[in-house]
This record gives sequence, C-alpha cells and structure tokens, in this order.
Amino acid sequence: MTTIEDILLLVKGGLYEDALLKVDELEDNLDKVHAVSLIALDIYEKFSDVNLALDIMEDAEYIAKKIKDPFKKSIALSNVASAYLIIGNRKKGVKLFEKALDEALHIENSGERAIALGKISYHMGISGLIDSALETFEVAFDTVIRSKIDYTQKTDYLIKLGEILEETGDSLNSTDALPFYERAYDLFDKLHVNFKAAILEKKILLAKTLKVCGNPEIRSALLEGRYGHAVAEVKNLLKGEKIAIGRLEIALWMKKLDVFEYKKIVREILEQIDAFSYSQEGVAYIATLLTELGSIKEALVFANKIEDVEKKSEALKAIALELAREKELKDAYKIIEIIPDNEIKKKALEEIVEIEATL
Repeated sequence: MTTIEDILLLVKGGLYEDALLKVDELEDNLDKVHAVSLIALDIYEKFSDVNLALDIMEDAEYIAKKIKDPFKKSIALSNVASAYLIIGNRKKGVKLFEKALDEALHIENSGERAIALGKISYHMGISGLIDSALETFEVAFDTVIRSKIDYTQKTDYLIKLGEILEETGDSLNSTDALPFYERAYDLFDKLHVNFKAAILEKKILLAKTLKVCGNPEIRSALLEGRYGHAVAEVKNLLKGEKIAIGRLEIALWMKKLDVFEYKKIVREILEQIDAFSYSQEGVAYIATLLTELGSIKEALVFANKIEDVEKKSEALKAIALELAREKELKDAYKIIEIIPDNEIKKKALEEIVEIEATL
C-alpha cells in the first residue's frame, strides 16, 4: 500500500512525475490532497516555478472539492488554501479558506467541528495568516467549551486543540510561533497537563531567545541538544550580521541551559566579529547579547557605537547592572557616569543601589 511517506521519498529525489502517479494509489482523498500540495510546494520552493506549482494545485483543489464528508472536506480545502497562499495566489487562498470555514460549520458533532477548525487554524498559520489563525482557534475553543459533551470528552478535545497549536508554532519562525506556544501553554496549564505545559514553557523561552535565527529547524535542533548542527545551519541560512547575531543567540540559549560549551561559540564569534558590517539595530542587539553572555568588555565596545541616545543609554545601563550583579561595583558606577540620558542614568543608579543592598 502506498503511503504519503513513499511519495515524499520520491519528491525528495526530484521524481515529481513518479510522485504524482503514486498519488492515485492513496486510499484517502484527504491524503491525496495533502500529497499533491506537498509536491506543488516542493516544486515552488526549489525551482520558483509558480505556473507549474499552480497547475498542480488545481488537481489538489479538484480532489478536495469532490470530498463529501464535511470534516475531511474542510481540512482538505484549508490545506489547498494554505498552499495557494504560500505559492502566491492570495485571492484564491483566502476564498478557499472561507469555503473551508463554511464547510466546518456544517459538521454536526461539536467536537469534530472544533478539531476541523483547529486544523484550518493550523493551515492559516503556516501560510502567514497569523491573526486569522488565532481567531479561528478561539472559535474552535469556544465550540468545545459551549458543547454539551461530558467533561472528559471536552478535556480530550481541548488537549487535541492544544497539540494543534503547538504543531503550528513548531512550523513557524520564533516571532510568529510565540502566540501559538503561549496559547497552548495557557491551555495545558489550566488543564493541569503539566508535562505538556513544561515543554511549551521551554519552547517559549527558546523562541524568545532566538529572535533572529529562530527558524523551525534550528529551534528543533537546539531542543534536541544538537548544538553543532544549529550553529552550522545559521551560516547556511543567514547572511551578514545575522550570522554573528544568530550564533550569539544560540550561545545565550546554551548558557541558559548551563551548557558550558557556549563560551567556545562566543570566543569564535568575537574572533570573527570585525568580518561583518553592522546596522545600528544590529549593533544595539549585539551589545545586549554580549552583555547577557557576560562579555562585558566587548559589549561596551558595541554600546559605544550606538548613535541613538536612548538606545545607547539603555545598553550602557544593562552593562552597568550586569557588572553590579557580578559585584564589580566600581566599574558599574564608572559605566553609569557615561550614560548620556539623565533619566536612564537616574534609574540605573536606583537599580544598582538595590542590587548593592542584596550583595
């Protein structure tokens, strides 16, 4: 029996015609839609052949519209809609999402309706409709809460929705992933599913740490402890100042986990730091990262390059506070003296006094 995994192997090998022929061997039309969409997206991503990708998507759309079961049809339509959006046909993508939502509302079982809405939310999220995805999830959540099913069933459906939220976040870059992770954490926490809440808490911290290099593959590697792979991927995926920033973000994550090897990554970046040219935004962010990593001398060099008075003052304040926490009070007060913004200087002095009182 042919599976989607079999088709994916052909796609990875660039055997698209063979993959398309194998689609007919799939038993479920929902699987057929998913497989055809994957083929079209792979062609688009590897060759930027929009016309061919859209032609293939017409087959996926035809199969999706033939499905009679409203649960499967709504998911299939949202799968096609997301592919159209990713390829660039926004008008058709949005229209099919509307059809998917309309189809989901015809599902009689409230639990299944909620899961279908959750799947539609997932497809909206991975195709860039972040706000619409979160709004659709809330409709799914309310559908379960307002249903007349028993408490145990409600809990099961809510857990499934939380897992869909987490899966959506796993597919997105850090900034877009955060609202999905935070909503999933809130859900699992309230349901007292502690092990899932703990996983989400870690994913939230990672997404907040990796603001620049937080693509799904790098985050996944770091969660699995594959630090060397993550560092290598930064160089493969990013350019210019983002390479330095991305590696510093990885080092900071490792420091938060007490992985001592983070110091080696910092040393390597500092040796190459002059090889890049930096934007003012990059300079300010690197000053912040180096401060958190404990490389105070280097952080000070970058802080002094910041032209914006307020941003420069905040960077110097952060350095002073870090020195104070390390009991380097004399140096901390020296840094405060050169903070150009008087209000920020005043706040820095107040905070250092508080830190000093705890030492």
